Amino acid sequence: MILLVGRLPQINQTVQGPSETPAPQANVRVESSAPPAGQSVISGPAKIEETPLSERVYIGSAGSFGYPREYSRIVLYARLKENERVNITGWKIKSNKNEAIIPQAVEIYEPAGFAPVGDIILKPNNYVEIYSSVSPLNRNFRLNKCIGFLEGTYNFQNSLPKNCPSFSRSDIRYLSSQCQSYVDSLGSCQTPEVNFYNSLPGTNEGNACRTFLQNINYGSCFQSHQGDADFLSNEWMVWLGQEQILDSRHDYLRLYDRAGNLIDEYSY
Repeated sequence: MILLVGRLPQINQTVQGPSETPAPQANVRVESSAPPAGQSVISGPAKIEETPLSERVYIGSAGSFGYPREYSRIVLYARLKENERVNITGWKIKSNKNEAIIPQAVEIYEPAGFAPVGDIILKPNNYVEIYSSVSPLNRNFRLNKCIGFLEGTYNFQNSLPKNCPSFSRSDIRYLSSQCQSYVDSLGSCQTPEVNFYNSLPGTNEGNACRTFLQNINYGSCFQSHQGDADFLSNEWMVWLGQEQILDSRHDYLRLYDRAGNLIDEYSY
């Protein structure tokens, strides 16, 4: 069994190169010639045949996006067996002109935003979206089934998934018909509009509707569903704190583990 290397402090540093006109080109995979490297892999109780890290984690896509404010986006995928885990915090991504270190992240993002960060440990089917810009939450995090509610409060460059739990008829049948119709009109992960909330009368029906609407948000969703087996998503989102690390037209990326072993290569 190979033990996990201890935690590293969160690092959000890159070296920013010159920016050019955004025009992402078709991506071309480059086969990696990385040697076996298992320093960052953990195996579960079951004994499994180990394969090189270069066959377990790979760069799935990369490019430069956004106008007029460009940003880089790199996606890493994990191809792991059931009991395998890979710690990618501290790994290096190097382009032709810049490089960046993959930082730590919050696995379970609590409503207060004070959850401690930890190493990003990938499990089977996990993937990581890495952005060169700054996190709207000042945190890197793993997505969950309620996270889409945060888009109404924070400015994300890319939309968050809208797969929040929906309300059943039994949840709202005690409300007035007007209130039920309004709740039905809301999209997934959409918070109620202040104007509608304020327009409700001070009657029992109006107050009941107002109380219900107050609980359509990330905090209430988190409290109700954090124990669900499918609460956590396979996706992580990470920001490096810079505007650009990739060339907008063509670039060549290399992914290294903490020991400096080449894991994968990618060009576009």
